[in-house]
Amino acid sequence: MIHFTTFMVINGKMRRVVFIFGFLLCTLHLLHGQSWLIQGTIENGEEGPVLLASYYGDRFRVVDSMDARSGFFYFMLSEDATPGIYRIIYADRAGGVRSQDRFVEFIFNRENIEIFVAFSERGPVPSFEGSEENLVYTGFMNFELEYETQLMAVYEQLYPTRAGKEDRDAVVRYNVLQSERTRYMDSITQLYPDLYAVRIMNAFRAPLIPGEMPHMQRIDTLKHCFFDHAAIDDPGLLTAPVYTFKLIDFLSLYKVDSLTKEQQEEQFMEAVDRIMVNVSGDEKLHSFVVDFLLEGFEMLDMERVQMHIADQYLDEACESDIVELILSRMEGYKQMVPGARAPDFVIDALEGKNHRLSDLAESYVLLMFWASSCDHCREMMPELHDWYLSENGVGLEVVTISIDTSTVDFRHFVDEFDPQWITAHDPQGWYGKVPSDYHIYATPALFLLDSEQTILARPTSFRKFQRAIKKLVP
Repeated sequence: MIHFTTFMVINGKMRRVVFIFGFLLCTLHLLHGQSWLIQGTIENGEEGPVLLASYYGDRFRVVDSMDARSGFFYFMLSEDATPGIYRIIYADRAGGVRSQDRFVEFIFNRENIEIFVAFSERGPVPSFEGSEENLVYTGFMNFELEYETQLMAVYEQLYPTRAGKEDRDAVVRYNVLQSERTRYMDSITQLYPDLYAVRIMNAFRAPLIPGEMPHMQRIDTLKHCFFDHAAIDDPGLLTAPVYTFKLIDFLSLYKVDSLTKEQQEEQFMEAVDRIMVNVSGDEKLHSFVVDFLLEGFEMLDMERVQMHIADQYLDEACESDIVELILSRMEGYKQMVPGARAPDFVIDALEGKNHRLSDLAESYVLLMFWASSCDHCREMMPELHDWYLSENGVGLEVVTISIDTSTVDFRHFVDEFDPQWITAHDPQGWYGKVPSDYHIYATPALFLLDSEQTILARPTSFRKFQRAIKKLVP
């Protein structure tokens, strides 16, 4: 745990004020029922909004906001607030430069939390007063970072083809590092068996793989025993970014650059089957994994894998609203292929003007469905926006439709991003008329159209969009 003594001494008076103010707030709310106080100060914090976001499934959502001064913030969480990973999102100024959307993460598990965010060259670093959950979690994250650094350094020395002969010292060190990690996890679990932080930590347990084992044998072994020590079986961890990382790590074992698309799809279908065997019967967990895999393989443009998931696993997750939506829309979305005619629509854009798709004067239209909680959307949109402003030589208009059900989330992203194309928001989300007409069940979903509303392409990434545009240039 890193302690910023100088920062805390300089700001001692502020800390006393924060503590007293927080105590009064907490006492006031106790008169009206139990609630939890999240408060703190941010070094170099800019005057303006500070956001509190909670995590669920594979994305953060803003749950509260306040206008902060002097870096001080506080939030009240209700008695029934869900334990999990939360974020404080803010802007700061360092070296005269204002940075947007800085954030720090913490565990909330029904306790008052006091956070002090210090500035460092590597970014914001939080420290916590009296929160056992967050002290243990921070300790584990620091341990894990150092462990991964050391393990990768040793791993590079294990290949006989590189060293000319097997490096016995590297083999021994590789085995020792894994054993030390297991002992660390065992000791923390024994000391703090009831902490949410320990549940997160134990979800990342891994099998011990002998350093003597050849690389490909190591990969094959991991495929078979990846989930042996930590299956996907704790619904409470859906409020922490645990299972998303585990799924991506496991799928990466099946990624082989030399395979054809069809061969790679076969590999991923095998991976999906292994994943689903290790998912407990809990309905929420099952539905989350199915949804996550479907959206991921939609972005990878692997329809055969999507259909395999739909055929084998969707019916088992029958109570999930999103799964029912996927079931009803997958067949329709399959018909939205190049050559088909896209449905016409009228939208109320952000600037207050109505736009009909068929009335747009440009030669081409890129229609994009997105959500502020979609990481792939947030990564793609700045690239697409730069292209739109500086390289758009084909007469293309961009129309983006947000399916955020939270107006706060939508406005926060748009106000920061300030897009110059046509932007609309459908607060009904997946069930809005235009998303329904286009059979949308995953984001981002993009359609490149000509002036007759004919679908020319359905790019799933900025690079694929660029390829589709090049085909339009003589």
